[in-house]
Amino acid sequence: MWWTWKGLASVGWNSRQEYIRVDYQVHTFLSHDGRATMLEHCARAMALGLDEIGFTEHKDFDPNDPVVDYFDYDLFMDDIAYVRDLFRGRLRIRAGVEIDYQRWFEPEVRVWLSQYPFDYVLGCVHYVDALMLMTDDYLQRFPTAQEAYARYYEEVFYSVQSGLIDIVGHLEYAKRRGVPCFGAFAPEPYRDLLFTLFDLMVEKSIVLEVNTAGLRQDARDFYPCRQTLQWYYERGGRLITFGSDAHHPDELAYRYLDAVQMAWDIGFREVAVFDKRHMQVLPLVRGRK
Repeated sequence: MWWTWKGLASVGWNSRQEYIRVDYQVHTFLSHDGRATMLEHCARAMALGLDEIGFTEHKDFDPNDPVVDYFDYDLFMDDIAYVRDLFRGRLRIRAGVEIDYQRWFEPEVRVWLSQYPFDYVLGCVHYVDALMLMTDDYLQRFPTAQEAYARYYEEVFYSVQSGLIDIVGHLEYAKRRGVPCFGAFAPEPYRDLLFTLFDLMVEKSIVLEVNTAGLRQDARDFYPCRQTLQWYYERGGRLITFGSDAHHPDELAYRYLDAVQMAWDIGFREVAVFDKRHMQVLPLVRGRK
């Protein structure tokens, strides 16, 4: 079966029924870069044996972004209602949103979220000061690896400080294009920034997403990497969830068991899920502590 994995034998996991299988970052045609319908993703989720899937279409706020008005909340919720009815009792389906956070338009995000309810809000940083991460314009302002990555981490900190989000999405996303620019990524130079971020996340009970998309991108690593996830745990962080950033059903739950194994080895024993912005933690592996 798809969930069978050699590494599980070392910890005695031998039944696919034991795992909580959650993918909390999934995109459809209702995102400008999505390549599938919600129905297609749900059918794939059933085939893979997922317990819960969360759809998180992109919502952008920069008025100069050509896709700023692409997301249609009403169409999204219509699709959510349709697949929830179709898969009722077989698959838990959550309505999330991926907020493209930048500090300068935080007031607009706050107003918008007050008008449109979701099960959870995923906060992600793709731009800083209206500059896409690691582009020529970005690197002209932040020319060294230290400057480029540090400014990214600062913006992630502001997203948590804002109180607008439930989950920090694909932390270390900057290395997607940073690796081609600066070479292999190492988190050690940003340890103090990360500790400050994690302390705030723990204080505010903000969840950290373990995202597998980097494994199929130039980063060739999890978002965040194992060392960063270890630091989060050492700073008291216990709230994690999982996401593949799937834009096509073939990417759904990508390398999920590798992510579970890494989290379990570090010490995580629970996975966070949401319903109407209320968090619940479930055992990461049923019947194990």
